[in-house]
Amino acid sequence: MSHDHRPHYIDTAHKLDAMLRKLAAHAVLGLDTEFISEGRYEPELCLLQIATPEEIYLVDPIALDGHHVPLQPVWELLVAPGRELVTVAARQEVKFCAKGAGVAPASVLDLQIAAGLLGFGYPLSHTNLCMRVLNARVNGGESFTDWRKRPLRPVQLDYAADDVRHLLPMREKLLERAGKLERTGWIRGECDALVRTVLREEERWRVSGSARLSRRQLGVLRELWRWRDALASRVNVPASRVLGDSMLIEIARRAPASAEELFSIRGLDNRAIRKAEKDVLDAVKRGREIAEAELPGNERRDDPPQVAVLTKLLSVAVANLAAEADVDTALLATTSDIQEIARWFLERDKLPLPRPLEGWRGEILYEPLVGFLEGRSVLRVGNVRRRNPLVLEPFQGK
Repeated sequence: MSHDHRPHYIDTAHKLDAMLRKLAAHAVLGLDTEFISEGRYEPELCLLQIATPEEIYLVDPIALDGHHVPLQPVWELLVAPGRELVTVAARQEVKFCAKGAGVAPASVLDLQIAAGLLGFGYPLSHTNLCMRVLNARVNGGESFTDWRKRPLRPVQLDYAADDVRHLLPMREKLLERAGKLERTGWIRGECDALVRTVLREEERWRVSGSARLSRRQLGVLRELWRWRDALASRVNVPASRVLGDSMLIEIARRAPASAEELFSIRGLDNRAIRKAEKDVLDAVKRGREIAEAELPGNERRDDPPQVAVLTKLLSVAVANLAAEADVDTALLATTSDIQEIARWFLERDKLPLPRPLEGWRGEILYEPLVGFLEGRSVLRVGNVRRRNPLVLEPFQGK
């Protein structure tokens, strides 16, 4: 794989058509994007970088838009069945593809995830991935540039090209290691799960503080969130600029039925909300009228004290098992995952098997953790000079 010559700068319809013809022959493409997200509801795409084993293409959506050239054919090519996109921290690339083509990419390989499941660490930046996987140095000097300004300087184009230059070589090396460790399925499964998670992120209305609300108040909150999200999208500003989460929670808690009740909330009486007061009150009214059976559930749990104790002990055991398996703990099980395991163990006859004890995670965690919780295994200090000084072993007592 070699990208010794200059990347191709795509800013006209003719160049775009020529690129599409060449890309169509490749089943695997490296992908990255440069965008500006500050002060906007949705990030503004400023540059699209695509790599094949031999070529790098820098697609300029701003220049193409100036020539009335649509990007739709690019998105359709990227998401085509049988094509794999290789990325680092794929979330935004998946969103751009899904919005541009109307469907998610057929296959995504996120090198951050692959590296985390193969002992390189997680989440590694692009710079650190290149260094640890390939021992290659890349320039990170343009990470805070304003990608909207034209013309783009040669140093900016070089930086953008570097973002995809090493993606396919890293894929080759990581998949080779994954094959030897029999973890290719782990990586593919996690990358598929990432895509599904990104596609479900469109409506994340459970904002900070919502756990203390009743189900009825949660119904009101959901309607208020939808109003705020629609308005933020329409005027293209961050949702928090329309109304902060804390105010959203307070309105949901009080569920005001009149403008007088609404503006009795301290800090809410501003011009923008005065202008939208009818929409806000309508959202509250919709929430108050939701049928009881259709109200969202409250995720707050009143756990018995054992859950907190077991979670602390299990966290140590999980970290130990992650180190033994050479998998990053953050990918293996989060704190909420571990709490779920503790709850499940206390009520195994009522609760389904939690996600962290299934699939590849279950291969690492199920037997050791269940044995630990049942008292059949103990965690002790082994060699304190080892990177992983703890040992989880069968209990030898009577």
